[in-house]
Amino acid sequence: MITLEGPDGWLLTSESATYHPVERVAVIADVHLGYEWSRAAAGDSLPPHTLEDTLTRLARLLDAVVIERLIVAGDLVEKAGPCVRTAADLRTLRNWLGERGVALVTIHGNHDPRRGPTWPISIELAGWTITHGHLPISGERTMSGHLHPVIRSGSLTAPCFLVSPKRIVLPAFSPNAAGLNVIESRWPQAWIAEGLRCVAGAGGELLDFGPLADLIAKSTLR
Repeated sequence: MITLEGPDGWLLTSESATYHPVERVAVIADVHLGYEWSRAAAGDSLPPHTLEDTLTRLARLLDAVVIERLIVAGDLVEKAGPCVRTAADLRTLRNWLGERGVALVTIHGNHDPRRGPTWPISIELAGWTITHGHLPISGERTMSGHLHPVIRSGSLTAPCFLVSPKRIVLPAFSPNAAGLNVIESRWPQAWIAEGLRCVAGAGGELLDFGPLADLIAKSTLR
């Protein structure tokens, strides 16, 4: 696993997670457990790999750093409605983490169940507000998911972090998330003014593509 220094003590990892060594906390977003079960209910046929992929990537993360809490910043599951198979996957994930001494902390996202256990909308940690991002975000320094940012070049697509001293937008942890091309998307001017940078994970490495404003400007000149 490769890490890159992020803002205010956070490390960006090649496993699409942020990690705070002092707090011993990792944050991921948009796991979308049960994606294949949801698609199957709509008539599609997909291999049941979501949980396997999730555990494989988490194992690489836990092998590299010491974690006591794993925060999922929204969309832990794909479907808000009841699904027996997704519920079983979620139990397996909790047990798997518990056996490794890691507590699972969940933040509510727009795909997560609207009934049952109450998940918070946001969590304050180390001076940062961690939330999903489907609702308006307030906070001096924020970390969120929801947008599934990726950078695309031709046929190549790589999930990416968007990072400034005041903001971290997480890539989707799920390999099934289609992704929002950061170069072709419109971003709030305030975000651009913060010096938002694009850091992409490709081939197990992290690549800093520099300020998003420069990437957008170069794209418009083509």
